Amino acid sequence: MSFLRRRGRVEKAEPTETFPPLGSLVPRRHVRISGQVFRLKMRPSRGLPAFEVMLIDDSGSVIVVWTGRRAIGGIGLGRRLVVEGVPMEESRGLVFTNPAYELR
Repeated sequence: MSFLRRRGRVEKAEPTETFPPLGSLVPRRHVRISGQVFRLKMRPSRGLPAFEVMLIDDSGSVIVVWTGRRAIGGIGLGRRLVVEGVPMEESRGLVFTNPAYELR
């Protein structure tokens, strides 16, 4: 079986998106970040389940928490995530709560 090609059609590469280093984030500022999943944890939070992920890059780490969930399909160790939201300062560092996310 042969495959047909369209002549003159060139696939354009999508521009690469740049993300700020995790070590340079400031609390209470909306940001879009990317990192690799380093740790997964399911913990109760005020009687409700919460799914917690630690994202890392070369400059630091952040914690991402989704309340009311025990897991999210597709998120596993070593997976790259893009997260968008507002981090808040806590005793354990910057924490995103219920952010939007993309699997990469």
